[in-house]
Amino acid sequence: MKWIENASLRQRLSLPIIIFALSLFVMFHGYNYVSTYKTEKDNLINRIKILSIGVSINLKPALILDDKETASKILDAFSADEAILQAVVMDNDGQIFIEYKNITQLSHAPNAELKQQMLIDGYAIGDHFIYVSIPFALNPQETAQMNLIVSKDILDETRDTALKMFIFMLLFFVICGYFIICKIQKWVITPVSSLNHAMQGIIMRGVFDERPQVVTYDELGDLTASFNKMTSKLEERQKQLSYVLKKVEHERDFGEQIITAVQHALFVIDKKGLIILSNEASKVMFPSLSINLLESRNLLDVIQPSNEEDLLEIIDNRKEVDDLLIQTCDSKTLQITSRVLSNQNQVLLSMVDVTEALRSRTQQKLAANVFKNSQDGVLIYDADGKLTLMNPAFTDIFGYQMSELSNIPMLTLFDGHHFTTSTSLITESIQRFGQWHGEVLEKDKYGAKLPLYVKASKIIDTEQYGQNSYIFIFTNLSDVKEKERLDHLAHHDVLTGLPNRAKFYQAANDTILLKEGSIGQMGLCYLDLDGFKQINDTYGHDAGDEVLRVVAKRLEHAVRANDLASRLAGDEFVLFINPVANREQLIELADRVIFSIQAPISYKGTLLSVNVSIGITIADYNHGKDVDALLKESDKAMYEAKLTGKGKYMFHKN
Repeated sequence: MKWIENASLRQRLSLPIIIFALSLFVMFHGYNYVSTYKTEKDNLINRIKILSIGVSINLKPALILDDKETASKILDAFSADEAILQAVVMDNDGQIFIEYKNITQLSHAPNAELKQQMLIDGYAIGDHFIYVSIPFALNPQETAQMNLIVSKDILDETRDTALKMFIFMLLFFVICGYFIICKIQKWVITPVSSLNHAMQGIIMRGVFDERPQVVTYDELGDLTASFNKMTSKLEERQKQLSYVLKKVEHERDFGEQIITAVQHALFVIDKKGLIILSNEASKVMFPSLSINLLESRNLLDVIQPSNEEDLLEIIDNRKEVDDLLIQTCDSKTLQITSRVLSNQNQVLLSMVDVTEALRSRTQQKLAANVFKNSQDGVLIYDADGKLTLMNPAFTDIFGYQMSELSNIPMLTLFDGHHFTTSTSLITESIQRFGQWHGEVLEKDKYGAKLPLYVKASKIIDTEQYGQNSYIFIFTNLSDVKEKERLDHLAHHDVLTGLPNRAKFYQAANDTILLKEGSIGQMGLCYLDLDGFKQINDTYGHDAGDEVLRVVAKRLEHAVRANDLASRLAGDEFVLFINPVANREQLIELADRVIFSIQAPISYKGTLLSVNVSIGITIADYNHGKDVDALLKESDKAMYEAKLTGKGKYMFHKN
């Protein structure tokens, strides 16, 4: 009977009513039909028997007298009853004495089974007819028997009438039952279903907008009204709860976003120092450990401080600290701030890796010291040309006080000086290449000339929205220039400006040592002017000096940039050629030098001319000879050239 347990309320209420009413209806109409049918049957048989008995009494004389005509007239009395279709009177011998038939309907004789039933009950009911047998006595010794065939139409009409009545009552019952079920549906099922649907909406979907209508004013109506009130209160409470939950969730999400956005590593530890909670930044600070491995680990094992005392005091004594610096075993410096949470057994720690910040701070201090103690003057201007920073060395170089230079534009500071006249060139170089450097000649506060090496650079400060700053570094070249001047005097000929004998020896020896063991050649040309003594004797030493200066310039133009033209003494010059590809290269050089020096030299309106004799020697890099040996070879070749005539060259014969 599980289907009953699984049946709906509608089925449980409707089915018992329907079954009970239908059973009662069937039983009532069944009983009524059976009783009516039996009554009609009994009435019919009794009527036939009474009529038959009356006829049989009247037939006795006719039977005794064997008066068939009178008997026939007596039997005609059955015509008064249309239900009697046939009547047969049997005499004592079992022979038909007289017979009556209703000519309007046909009848059939009973079968053996019906005859047997007639002998027992005195009548038998067939499918279409009723058979009645009535014996009557003629005298004490003789009996006769009357057999009648009666129509069943009366019983059939009774049955049909009962069936029609049954159908009519059944239809009436169905209509009434439908009406009752509809009322049950309206008064009971619909309110309960509405309540159930509303409850399901609340339970399954969390919907509170369904309100069952109150259709009755009984207990179900009260229940529906109470449910609606309860739903309204639940909805209001749910809204309040949803608001609180959303607010809590928003605050939680906001807190999580803040925790996630915080670049500091955050740890929550218990009284044993075990990590309960940590954020993503902690994983960044300790990349060797995943966020899952961080939790349930001991804080000391994660940080690995070189000195555990400060951290142990935070863990054991719940000490709150601000900006505590901790050194780790891997040379990191962590800045720690701790706070005790509302749960007294938990502590929140914020950690920042300040290793780079401390290193940067140290570097900034070092840079500031370098800036302050630098021997080079430093100026920093903003994009508007305003002075923003200056070091003491600049004031020392130019003789200004810092207060005198505050907010002075650069163009005003160097107004009319060499540096200012090169502003366009400097600006273009900085804009194109980001820097400029070069030597300038400026004046200090008192007008004294200052040779300076200046380096200018553009600095883009990304933290200040890309604003440009310009830094200028001034190196005082006064000492350098003096050193260079003395060095130049020591290694250059004062008259011609060419390297002197000392410079020649130094350069030649350096080249020989550098190229030792290498493959290649170098050449040395020894030059002596022809006709120079006559010019000195004729026009004086000033004319001779002018000739030497012009010859020196022509020699500088004749050689390559990596070659060296030097004046040894008097009218003797040396050309050190490195490297030499072949002999023809030196021949071409000698021809070019001779042709250049033979050109007239103008001196005070007079054209002077000299010639030159050249001695040439070629040596491999691995020849093993020193400079003196090469000079001797080329000097010897020069004298051989002079013997052949002026304006000639000769190679040393190895």
